[in-house]
Amino acid sequence: MRTGNLTTWLLRGTYPRLYVSIVAIILLVTGVRYHYLLAAETDEALQQGSTELRRASDPLQLRLAAEPAPDADTVTRILNEGLAQAAPAVASIKWQAADQPAIEVTALSYPANAPKWFADWLDLSAPVQQSGFALADGTLGRLTVTAHPQPLADQVWATVLVQARISALNIFTIFFLLTLLLRANARMLQRLAQATDAFRQGYLSTRMEVTGTLESRAMAETFNDMAGKVQSLVLSLHETQRQQSEQLHFTRQLIDALPLPVFVRHADGTYLDANRAWQRLFQSQPGADGVAGASLPAELAPERSARIASAHDNEIRIRPPHQPPLDMAYFEAPFTSTNGELAGTIGTLVDVTERKRAQEALRAEKERAEVTLASIGDGVITTDLGGRIETINEAAQLMTGFTADQALGRQLDDVFRLYEEPASRTASAAAERDTQPGGLQQATYEVLIHRSGERYAIEYTAAAIREGSGHAAGCVLVFRDVTETRNLRHQISWHARHDALTGLYNRAALAEKLTHALFVARNKQLLLAVCMLDLDHFQAVNDTFGQRVGDRLLKEVARRLGAFITAHEAVARMGGDEFVLLLGEQPDVPAIEARLAVLMQQLAAPYAIDDRLVNITVSIGVAVFPQDDANPDTLLRHADQAMCQAKSFGRNQLHVFDVQHDHAVQTQHTRQTRVARALHAGELVLHYQPKVNLRTGEIIGLEALLRWQHPQEGLLGPQHVLPLVEDTDLQVELGEWVLRQALAQMRVWSDAGMGWEVSVNIAAPHFHRPNFVQRLKDILHTCPEVSPSRLELEILESAALEDMQYMRRMMQSCQALGVRFALDDFGTGFSSLSYLKRLPAETIKIDQSFVRGILEDGDDLTLVKAIVALAAAFHRHVVAEGVETAEHCAKLLELGCERAQGYGIARPMPAADVLPWARDHAARHAARAVQEAARRPAST
Repeated sequence: MRTGNLTTWLLRGTYPRLYVSIVAIILLVTGVRYHYLLAAETDEALQQGSTELRRASDPLQLRLAAEPAPDADTVTRILNEGLAQAAPAVASIKWQAADQPAIEVTALSYPANAPKWFADWLDLSAPVQQSGFALADGTLGRLTVTAHPQPLADQVWATVLVQARISALNIFTIFFLLTLLLRANARMLQRLAQATDAFRQGYLSTRMEVTGTLESRAMAETFNDMAGKVQSLVLSLHETQRQQSEQLHFTRQLIDALPLPVFVRHADGTYLDANRAWQRLFQSQPGADGVAGASLPAELAPERSARIASAHDNEIRIRPPHQPPLDMAYFEAPFTSTNGELAGTIGTLVDVTERKRAQEALRAEKERAEVTLASIGDGVITTDLGGRIETINEAAQLMTGFTADQALGRQLDDVFRLYEEPASRTASAAAERDTQPGGLQQATYEVLIHRSGERYAIEYTAAAIREGSGHAAGCVLVFRDVTETRNLRHQISWHARHDALTGLYNRAALAEKLTHALFVARNKQLLLAVCMLDLDHFQAVNDTFGQRVGDRLLKEVARRLGAFITAHEAVARMGGDEFVLLLGEQPDVPAIEARLAVLMQQLAAPYAIDDRLVNITVSIGVAVFPQDDANPDTLLRHADQAMCQAKSFGRNQLHVFDVQHDHAVQTQHTRQTRVARALHAGELVLHYQPKVNLRTGEIIGLEALLRWQHPQEGLLGPQHVLPLVEDTDLQVELGEWVLRQALAQMRVWSDAGMGWEVSVNIAAPHFHRPNFVQRLKDILHTCPEVSPSRLELEILESAALEDMQYMRRMMQSCQALGVRFALDDFGTGFSSLSYLKRLPAETIKIDQSFVRGILEDGDDLTLVKAIVALAAAFHRHVVAEGVETAEHCAKLLELGCERAQGYGIARPMPAADVLPWARDHAARHAARAVQEAARRPAST
């Protein structure tokens, strides 16, 4: 019956009605989706049509505008060519010039893919592109390009078809999955009904098979879990009954296994039971009614046992039959029935006979300890918790001045008087500490005041005296006289931190003082001066007057230094005739210099040693913190460097360490070392930038440019190398390396049939070297295959003007070898006609800062025009640097400058890329020449 109802519910219930809701939702979503899809696709088709019209219209405008005076045939030909090249969507092109008839060309009809009803329903208007412009002769005209609406409708129809197929597949999938879900749900409910009926009929082991969908498996697992719990509950009822009987048996065995005698007594006073330990103690056997009354001690009668168990002293003496008396502690506790009423009492006895004997032994041991303490050399005092003295041995009596009769019962602080902290405080703290028995106690050093007022340096320890329960019962103090030991320790400590000769701090103490001084200076934000002092010509004093006079002189210098410093400053002897002075809390460097000037005057005053006067001066080096923000060792090293610098100035001088100069020197040296390592490791390379004739396209040469192939940072420009080697020998080595590399590369190109010239930049310091010409000659001899006339040396105009006569002689000497010259960055220096006339350079290179601005800046244009004219007047070649666009090239040709280089022509490239680039450049120039030749006849 239930199965039939379930089937009816499945067929007519909630799940079938889901189909109606899902169908409505699908229809609604599909309608909305296709509404927006058609709108979006229509807009996109119209935009695409407009784009195609612009693509067809723009080239036609350029061609029509380029015609000087087109006739109707020319216009028709141009329109037909534009229509042929345009997209298939273009329907017609129409040209209307002022006062002339319109010319229109029309494309063939476009085949339709979309149904006519769909195109009519979309109602797409034909896109039209109109543009007006003037022809070369000034005539105004209008160009109209019209598109077919049919391709736009076809594009929308294709998109709708694709989306329709996808939507149909999605809808079919949804309904297919819903059908599978309903069938799985029906099978699951049928299995549940069958299992429920079997379980209700008493088959408790019935379980559902865990198969099917996730829901089916979850329902089966839930049913099986419930069935298992019900089955377990029934089985546990039987198990509980069995355990209850076993518990009673176990309880009896447990009581008998206890080593303590235990008995159970009813609430009315009758004895119910006793364990085997009780029976063995009293040698009794249980009767039918429990334990016989005659076998129980009289003290454990019901009217007395409760009072004994609740008393503080619950011990009684038991006399078992045929055994010696035993001291026993009695404990009892009531027990109740299940309803909470008092059912009786459980009592037990604990044997404390051995504990009693141990307490007696402890008392005897205490007496022996007192005798032992009286015979040792350390002072021992014991007190109670109130701090009153209980015992004091003979050694303690001698050191405190109190006899035992005078001290016993008095407060500890009255007898054991300490100079700083009362002893009672230490004793209280010791009593509160949870100390381990036998553990070492930390000794405290103090000054003990004798009854007579005499004082002793002592060390003492305080420890708690604890009872067996662990509670403190008092305190014991053990102390000894350490006056001699303390004096010896002070002497050792002083020698460890002071110089034996002068009494000043030594190196170890100076390190501590300097660390503390740095901390104070950092917190107060004031300056700290670390001063290194060295006596001038001290060795001469030792050689002249002997070492004894030298030692006396060092002592006097130390005395004056000690008198000079204030309380927050320090002085130390580093060894020999070197001293270190720490001047803290200084406002500025001039204040430090003023103080040290006073010190130098004081130290320069004559020293009276025996019957002679000794004169000596001092050189001082200073490191100032935090201007020199370094660690203590570095500060001392910097002060020592500054002191050496002061000595190099002639002694009796003061020099302050220059932090910035030192850092700059170290950084510069490190970078120069890295560049030298890069040069020797082959990390430096040359890239070449072509120079071309803008009119003919011929490659007239290349400029060698330095690059650094850094292993971590990649390819770096010359700005990362050249500033680091200025005015150094490495600059010369680098310049000669560039010359050798350029000549070697020129030899490779010569073997490939390319006789290009190569320009190399030469630094002014390198060029001014007296042996430059000879070194250049030697380098040229290493490549005899390369003609010297193909090597061009570029020198900066500003460097050439520094010494005109010398530069002229050097350039003529190099030209005698066949080498040519170029003035680089011309126009940035003090250019004049006389300079250009006197400098025998074959080429002038216009600086790129002027070339880049010739299109916008009138001043740059005028300057470049003047330089070109000046070069032509003096019969010099001119090369424009920094050419970046084709407009720059055209403008330079217009100005008469045919030679140029720059990113607009080619970027600097590795030597291996030059030949491929040259071939591509020649091909491009040849193609451009052919196009121009073909265009000229057409234009005529």
